[in-house]
Amino acid sequence: MSRVLVVGGTGLAGRAVTAEAIERGHDVVVAARRVPDDDADPYVPGASYVTADLVTGVGLEEAVDGVEVVIDTSNALGKQAANVFATGAQNLVHTAARFGVSRAVLLSIVGADRSAYGYYRAKVAQERAYLDSALDTCIVRATQFHDFVTAIIDRGRPFGAFLSPTRTKFQPIAVTDVARVLVDAGESMREGRAQPDTIIHIGGPRVESARALAEQRKRATGSRRFILPVRLGGPLGATWRAGRNLVPENAVDGVRYGAWLDSGA
Repeated sequence: MSRVLVVGGTGLAGRAVTAEAIERGHDVVVAARRVPDDDADPYVPGASYVTADLVTGVGLEEAVDGVEVVIDTSNALGKQAANVFATGAQNLVHTAARFGVSRAVLLSIVGADRSAYGYYRAKVAQERAYLDSALDTCIVRATQFHDFVTAIIDRGRPFGAFLSPTRTKFQPIAVTDVARVLVDAGESMREGRAQPDTIIHIGGPRVESARALAEQRKRATGSRRFILPVRLGGPLGATWRAGRNLVPENAVDGVRYGAWLDSGA
């Protein structure tokens, strides 16, 4: 994988993938709606940046030109998710195929295919666009990032608390560990060591209750805020309570949540 395109390379996962691929000696092109300034977040030294819009298709031809493997870490929130994940994926895979790109790796979410949550349904539409395309694709479904779990816990700050979703467990994974798996998948696809159109699942090294994770967050911050149990409603809460966000049989040997917190992340 000498030349790789990281789509959404200015986001959390995209930056980690970009850094991992550059460290392995690959020529990395990052496609994003906004190109960062040099030496400023989210710029990664050694990467080339191009402006591209998945929904309109503007800039995609320049982005995919000469690329061997696409790693898609794109993200969107709210009403934009359906367009970016479905329409954007169609635009990207069709443009990539026209320019001779034959391999792709897509970052997705564990349990997305078993949830009525709108964001997850949009991710499944993105997955389908890749699997139905001319590109040989590997989809990597990951559990929740350490950063995401922390953001949930910290939503209690306005109430002087740490939130703890009731009857919920997480298998948090470090974004750097996810990046390693994504780049591994890209290299395996290029070298013919992986079957095309496969879906793999990965999760963090340990399944823990939301309460236990909130307690770790509290200890790491030294805060005196209390832990507030809350029941998350809607299809996302139902998905998590059912444990569809967990893959203990596919745990990676990576950074545990507590160690990540202790590192000052």
